[in-house]
Amino acid sequence: MANTAIEIPFYISTDGTPLTDAASEMEFESLKLLNGTDKSISAPTINEIGGGWYKFGVAYGTAPFDAGDLVGVIDADKDGNNSLSENERYIPVEVRLDFYSLLRDVYQMSQDKLTGDMQIKNNNGQAILTLEITDSDSSVQRLPGVAE
Repeated sequence: MANTAIEIPFYISTDGTPLTDAASEMEFESLKLLNGTDKSISAPTINEIGGGWYKFGVAYGTAPFDAGDLVGVIDADKDGNNSLSENERYIPVEVRLDFYSLLRDVYQMSQDKLTGDMQIKNNNGQAILTLEITDSDSSVQRLPGVAE
């Protein structure tokens, strides 16, 4: 079974009034990995939820969310038809692998003691997210603020 998609919601208003029926006016102005790699070519589609709320969905392991965390900017008025101010028009977004950690509160999880690989499973025991250790290092160190 493929990894479960997560949906990232965001809200847009114009002068405090919810912006509706504007999904066709929205696109990712930029979408990148944290290392700067451009992932805009595989940016997800933006859909309306309603009442000024919109969303896009991604699944870890599939483009653009196939190589780590993402950061980007949505242009909510790409053709200028909605007359949004600069503050309303550009929406910063992020998609992080740790968003999936919320699934651990709800779903089963298993970890291979030899490889360290982890699987999050649905209620039927089918894997919906697999995190694999693919290098041969014996340990992993986290050094916040230090470039690798």
